[in-house]
Amino acid sequence: MERIAIVGAGTAGLHLGLKLLSHGVPVTIYTEQEPARLKSARLLNTVAHHAPTRMRERVLGVDHWSGPNADMHYIGIHVNGGPHPFSLRGRVDSPSIFVDYRQYQPRLAEDFVARGGTLEVLPVDMDVLERLSQQHALVVVATGKNGLTRLFPRVPELSPHTQPPRMLFAALLKGLRMQEPIGMNAHLIPGQGEIFESQVVTEGGRVPSVLIEALPGSELSRLSTQRYEEDPRAFEALLMDMLRRFAPATYERVDPASFGVRGPLDFLQGSFTPVVRRGWAQLASGRFALAVGDTHVTNDPVAGQGANAGSASAFALAENIVTALAEQRPFDEAFCREAEASSWAATAPATYWTNALLQPPPPHVIELLAAGSKDVRVADGIATAFVTPELILSACASPESTTAFIARYRPTAREAAPPVSPLAWHPPPEETPVHVSLTR
Repeated sequence: MERIAIVGAGTAGLHLGLKLLSHGVPVTIYTEQEPARLKSARLLNTVAHHAPTRMRERVLGVDHWSGPNADMHYIGIHVNGGPHPFSLRGRVDSPSIFVDYRQYQPRLAEDFVARGGTLEVLPVDMDVLERLSQQHALVVVATGKNGLTRLFPRVPELSPHTQPPRMLFAALLKGLRMQEPIGMNAHLIPGQGEIFESQVVTEGGRVPSVLIEALPGSELSRLSTQRYEEDPRAFEALLMDMLRRFAPATYERVDPASFGVRGPLDFLQGSFTPVVRRGWAQLASGRFALAVGDTHVTNDPVAGQGANAGSASAFALAENIVTALAEQRPFDEAFCREAEASSWAATAPATYWTNALLQPPPPHVIELLAAGSKDVRVADGIATAFVTPELILSACASPESTTAFIARYRPTAREAAPPVSPLAWHPPPEETPVHVSLTR
């Protein structure tokens, strides 16, 4: 059987490679550096893997981190601002997990090689890509390095952003007492952006983390522009003050004497513009290359869906490749168009949900969150939907769909009064309409 080439050893590339190997398809992954070198590199991200991705990991046999010291069961959502700040805490149906990618990707690369995959350290530019296309039945691009994204033009109608919608800061922390049981907190701050607190499984165990999604020009955005290296103590004091002002449910667990970034490589700062690109390109040789993962669709991390979308697109593409090989179909333009459609179908809900979160929420969405602050059953439904794009998009599609979603979880009139969510602090009185402005 002819060999498939994958350029890039990120999550999408590794999931695609492992899935193809499971079907007996020979695969070579080309990567810029030895994956083991990531173990001593700068923090890559603070991504979550939600239930659908974890199911795919179990299918691949790479679910190496599950267990009571890793699985995240709860999500807290805090609307911090307006006349009536409120919170909800809900339990997800199936737990999510946060794993330090400096451990995750090298381990999956080891699995890939152990199962018969070939991994070559080779920087790939356009000239090398052309050569690889002559040596393999198909080339899949899973990295944007060395200008390879220029192969895949932006799709304007699916790419509403022309500049970064958020300024980003992510870090692993010390001096922050972690929640038990394991949970995540999402703080929604009018005029500022969002603060996400979670717990990441690292080589040394589970540690607290933070992701700041700051509106450009806001006070929060200082965390993405002020240089940590110039004065670490001043930077950490600024971070602690931002938590105090904008994320009180997280700040209450801070130990001021020991709080800070865990190490000089345990943080990230920056920004980027989300984009959907065409999923295939014809090379000078006449052969074709496909895009997968972030090379095809790059989402802002506000919804925690980037890696999940990359994994979903990898599985969709693997199915297309395996089917084409079985049917002895050529990897021509018709195949590429079909593969692009399948990959986009797998990732579109995550993109639509992410883009929705980057906009001011309409009143019926605020009403949904307020309902969750007063009824733990509604809160549980929101938490499960929050990490499943198809569910949350359906719940928030219109005032009518939101009303139906709430009714699905609330008891009937004959049942007992609904319990109050344990994190429902400062909810508005029942007779007072909820008027929380999230105008950015």
